[in-house]
Amino acid sequence: MDFVSGLGGGFNMPIELLRYLAYLYFFIILAIIGWLFIMFVMSFFIPKAMFDKYFKEPYFSHTEIAVFSAFPLNFYRVVMFMRLAGWPNSGKRRGMTEAYLLAPIWFRRISKVMFSILLVLFPLVVILGLILAIAL
Repeated sequence: MDFVSGLGGGFNMPIELLRYLAYLYFFIILAIIGWLFIMFVMSFFIPKAMFDKYFKEPYFSHTEIAVFSAFPLNFYRVVMFMRLAGWPNSGKRRGMTEAYLLAPIWFRRISKVMFSILLVLFPLVVILGLILAIAL
């Protein structure tokens, strides 16, 4: 059976396992790209009432409003509002615990699903990336 030596020579991994991990990493990256595309689409569906009421002072500083209005951090703003719609307690620090009431139920449900997917994909890509970096 063929083995691939690691960096220190003490870590051996079968080539077949390494290939499967590389395929898995590729599909996770594809899933993240799909997630980003869906978040791009969702940026057009942020409830206007929620956005108009809460994306201003005193909830955000003048600098934050300017920074989160420009590309690419406007996607971070989408994630913030989706998190706020899915988990109302996440807005406690800024005083936005009632913001979810301005979002329709379909937006709240999609927000929970998309944020949950992010919480699974991000650690997977980091852990698998570290494993592949050590193995190669």
